[in-house]
Amino acid sequence: MNITTFSDYTLRVLIYLAAHEGEKSTADEIASAYDISFHHVAKAAQWLAREGYVNSERGRAGGMTLRRSLDDINIGQVVKATEAGTALVDCMRANGGTCCIRPSCGLKHALAEAQTAFYKTLEGFSLADIVREKSALRMLLA
Repeated sequence: MNITTFSDYTLRVLIYLAAHEGEKSTADEIASAYDISFHHVAKAAQWLAREGYVNSERGRAGGMTLRRSLDDINIGQVVKATEAGTALVDCMRANGGTCCIRPSCGLKHALAEAQTAFYKTLEGFSLADIVREKSALRMLLA
Protein backbone atom coordinates (compact mmCIF):
# COMPACT_ATOMS: atom_id res chain seq x y z
CA MET A 1 0.00 0.00 0.00
CA ASN A 2 1.07 3.54 -0.64
CA ILE A 3 0.25 6.57 1.41
CA THR A 4 -0.04 10.05 -0.04
CA THR A 5 2.81 12.54 0.02
CA PHE A 6 0.68 14.61 2.41
CA SER A 7 0.57 11.72 4.90
CA ASP A 8 4.30 11.11 4.45
CA TYR A 9 5.17 14.75 5.12
CA THR A 10 2.78 14.95 8.05
CA LEU A 11 4.57 12.01 9.67
CA ARG A 12 7.96 13.57 8.89
CA VAL A 13 6.93 16.79 10.65
CA LEU A 14 5.85 14.80 13.71
CA ILE A 15 9.09 12.82 13.73
CA TYR A 16 11.19 15.97 13.43
CA LEU A 17 9.30 17.69 16.24
CA ALA A 18 9.59 14.58 18.41
CA ALA A 19 13.34 14.37 17.79
CA HIS A 20 13.58 18.04 18.79
CA GLU A 21 11.05 17.78 21.61
CA GLY A 22 10.79 20.94 23.69
CA GLU A 23 12.38 23.10 20.99
CA LYS A 24 10.56 25.34 18.54
CA SER A 25 11.03 24.29 14.92
CA THR A 26 9.95 26.03 11.74
CA ALA A 27 8.53 24.56 8.55
CA ASP A 28 11.61 25.90 6.76
CA GLU A 29 13.96 24.03 9.12
CA ILE A 30 11.98 20.83 8.69
CA ALA A 31 11.84 21.13 4.91
CA SER A 32 15.59 21.79 4.78
CA ALA A 33 16.40 18.85 7.06
CA TYR A 34 14.50 16.43 4.81
CA ASP A 35 15.33 18.29 1.56
CA ILE A 36 11.63 18.44 0.66
CA SER A 37 9.20 21.16 -0.41
CA PHE A 38 8.63 23.95 2.12
CA HIS A 39 5.08 24.46 0.84
CA HIS A 40 4.19 20.80 1.38
CA VAL A 41 5.68 20.87 4.87
CA ALA A 42 3.81 24.08 5.67
CA LYS A 43 0.54 22.50 4.51
CA ALA A 44 1.18 19.43 6.70
CA ALA A 45 2.10 21.68 9.63
CA GLN A 46 -1.12 23.68 9.24
CA TRP A 47 -3.14 20.48 9.27
CA LEU A 48 -1.32 19.23 12.38
CA ALA A 49 -2.00 22.54 14.16
CA ARG A 50 -5.68 22.53 13.14
CA GLU A 51 -6.07 18.93 14.35
CA GLY A 52 -4.43 19.69 17.70
CA TYR A 53 -1.19 17.75 17.28
CA VAL A 54 1.13 20.78 17.34
CA ASN A 55 1.27 24.29 18.74
CA SER A 56 2.17 26.85 16.11
CA GLU A 57 3.31 30.42 16.72
CA ARG A 58 3.87 32.96 13.97
CA GLY A 59 6.47 35.67 13.86
CA ARG A 60 10.18 36.09 14.34
CA ALA A 61 10.26 33.98 17.53
CA GLY A 62 7.63 31.57 16.24
CA GLY A 63 7.76 27.93 15.45
CA MET A 64 6.09 24.63 16.18
CA THR A 65 6.18 22.27 19.12
CA LEU A 66 4.22 19.13 19.86
CA ARG A 67 0.97 19.76 21.70
CA ARG A 68 0.52 16.16 22.81
CA SER A 69 2.89 13.71 24.42
CA LEU A 70 4.67 11.24 22.15
CA ASP A 71 2.65 8.38 23.63
CA ASP A 72 -0.63 10.19 22.87
CA ILE A 73 0.03 10.54 19.14
CA ASN A 74 -1.21 7.40 17.44
CA ILE A 75 0.39 6.79 14.04
CA GLY A 76 -2.60 4.84 12.71
CA GLN A 77 -5.02 7.62 13.63
CA VAL A 78 -2.82 10.24 11.97
CA VAL A 79 -2.48 8.25 8.75
CA LYS A 80 -6.17 7.35 8.65
CA ALA A 81 -7.09 11.02 9.07
CA THR A 82 -4.62 12.27 6.46
CA GLU A 83 -5.73 9.57 4.01
CA ALA A 84 -9.46 10.27 4.51
CA GLY A 85 -11.14 10.49 1.13
CA THR A 86 -8.27 8.78 -0.69
CA ALA A 87 -9.48 5.71 -2.56
CA LEU A 88 -7.17 2.76 -3.18
CA VAL A 89 -8.87 2.05 -6.51
CA ASP A 90 -11.53 3.71 -8.64
CA CYS A 91 -14.47 1.69 -7.31
CA MET A 92 -13.66 2.75 -3.73
CA ARG A 93 -14.25 6.43 -4.49
CA ALA A 94 -17.07 8.14 -2.64
CA ASN A 95 -19.07 8.39 -5.88
CA GLY A 96 -18.62 4.67 -6.63
CA GLY A 97 -16.15 5.24 -9.45
CA THR A 98 -16.57 4.39 -13.09
CA CYS A 99 -15.24 0.83 -13.37
CA CYS A 100 -17.51 -1.20 -15.62
CA ILE A 101 -17.09 -4.46 -13.62
CA ARG A 102 -17.87 -2.87 -10.26
CA PRO A 103 -21.25 -4.62 -9.80
CA SER A 104 -19.69 -8.11 -10.05
CA CYS A 105 -16.15 -7.60 -8.79
CA GLY A 106 -15.00 -8.60 -5.31
CA LEU A 107 -11.78 -6.59 -5.42
CA LYS A 108 -13.29 -3.64 -3.56
CA HIS A 109 -14.16 -5.82 -0.57
CA ALA A 110 -10.74 -7.50 -0.52
CA LEU A 111 -8.95 -4.15 -0.65
CA ALA A 112 -11.22 -2.66 2.02
CA GLU A 113 -10.34 -5.56 4.32
CA ALA A 114 -6.62 -5.09 3.60
CA GLN A 115 -6.91 -1.36 4.23
CA THR A 116 -8.61 -2.00 7.58
CA ALA A 117 -5.78 -4.38 8.55
CA PHE A 118 -3.20 -1.76 7.46
CA TYR A 119 -4.72 0.92 9.72
CA LYS A 120 -5.17 -1.54 12.58
CA THR A 121 -1.46 -2.42 12.43
CA LEU A 122 -0.44 1.24 12.39
CA GLU A 123 -2.75 1.93 15.35
CA GLY A 124 -0.44 -0.29 17.39
CA PHE A 125 2.28 2.38 17.17
CA SER A 126 2.61 5.73 18.89
CA LEU A 127 5.00 8.49 17.93
CA ALA A 128 7.10 7.40 20.92
CA ASP A 129 7.55 3.98 19.28
CA ILE A 130 8.69 5.59 16.05
CA VAL A 131 11.31 7.90 17.59
CA ARG A 132 13.02 5.61 20.06
CA GLU A 133 16.39 6.58 18.55
CA LYS A 134 16.05 10.34 19.11
CA SER A 135 19.76 11.11 19.18
CA ALA A 136 20.37 9.20 15.94
CA LEU A 137 17.41 10.94 14.32
CA ARG A 138 18.73 14.35 15.38
CA MET A 139 22.11 13.58 13.85
CA LEU A 140 20.56 12.41 10.60
CA LEU A 141 18.31 15.49 10.43
CA ALA A 142 21.17 17.93 11.14
